[in-house]
Amino acid sequence: MATTTSAGLDDEALLDCVQRQTLRYFWDFAHPACGLARERSNVTPRYGLEAVTTGGTGFGVMAIIAGVSRGWIGRDEAVERLWGMVRFLLKSDSYHGVWPHFLNGDTGRTMPFSRKDNGGDLVETSFLIAGLLCARQFFDRDEEAENRLRAAIDWMWREIEWDWHTQG
Repeated sequence: MATTTSAGLDDEALLDCVQRQTLRYFWDFAHPACGLARERSNVTPRYGLEAVTTGGTGFGVMAIIAGVSRGWIGRDEAVERLWGMVRFLLKSDSYHGVWPHFLNGDTGRTMPFSRKDNGGDLVETSFLIAGLLCARQFFDRDEEAENRLRAAIDWMWREIEWDWHTQG
């Protein structure tokens, strides 16, 4: 039995609305040069619209998968977007395979999270790689573009030196 929200939507319609709006943020507002999720929609003294977030991008990847699954965006279009994101990440700063919290979406260079930030962020990288691993499993067709995407994601997650970052 479906319940009704205060907006008059039943559970399924509310889920549909939330998923569509989430996808719109990550799809429509993605950084134009790299496709990664922007850190915020407003400019602050510290970060402008060039700041992208690696962990938030992992959530964006999941939204793209949901969008394909629900038929809101085409599979080929999603693979193309994800390939652009992966190509950008392959060239971006990383520290023993771990990406920083923030990257400059134009250059791929680290944008320090704080004055004492020394680079890699295990939590943000975990969110990012979780989304990418889900994409690797979801885009499973034996087609050139999907094979290339899966191979790159596989290489990226295997290059992360988790144990290096947990020394001491």
